[in-house]
Amino acid sequence: MLSGNGIEAGCVKELLDSEGQPYLPGNFNKVREMLEGLKPLYNATLKPAALAFNKVGIHPNHITVAGVFLFIGAGYYAAIDKWIVALWLVIAGGLFDGLDGVLARESGKKSVFGAILDSCCDRLTEIAVIAGVLFYYLSHDIHSYWGVILCFTAVSGSLMVSYVKARCEGMDVPCKSGILQRPERIILLCAGLCFGPEIMFWILIGISVLSFFTSFQRLVEASSYCKSNKKTV
Repeated sequence: MLSGNGIEAGCVKELLDSEGQPYLPGNFNKVREMLEGLKPLYNATLKPAALAFNKVGIHPNHITVAGVFLFIGAGYYAAIDKWIVALWLVIAGGLFDGLDGVLARESGKKSVFGAILDSCCDRLTEIAVIAGVLFYYLSHDIHSYWGVILCFTAVSGSLMVSYVKARCEGMDVPCKSGILQRPERIILLCAGLCFGPEIMFWILIGISVLSFFTSFQRLVEASSYCKSNKKTV
């Protein structure tokens, strides 16, 4: 009979791939690889704008904060049933979210506080959009009860994904994997804003389930690392 530790180790092993990273289904791996492969092109596209902003003295942190206001605007327009306007504001906010990092690198203004501010603002942007969707469901008959609950579970799951990573990094434990990270969540929210409340309802189910699963994956990754490296407090 397997001991408790043996069962736990077996379960952890089943959830890790050959490189010790959380297992992802093939299709999700392909999507992740595609998104990672687009990063150089994305950064190169934003570079001219970053150089222009640097010339006029705009600080990367200003771009970060401006991006938050774009997402807050998206939440407002989602709440008043102008979802396509909200979609364009999320896209613009996403560009600003990438632009601040490019500007920081090109201007030599990368800083610890800038990284902290960026992470905090990333959380606010998701809260703003989902809060707007929540207010929409509160004021409309369509999926009003379950829509509100799903908004709560979606934002809770998203915050848990980020919290697990932050806690791991605070203990010097690597934690970068997972099936649904922030770029994927933003893409899904954009799809929901594009296709409307009915589709958003199902997207919120997906974000809720996959976000909590991602948190679990990251805990598995952390557990594996701590055991293999005999990590202690």
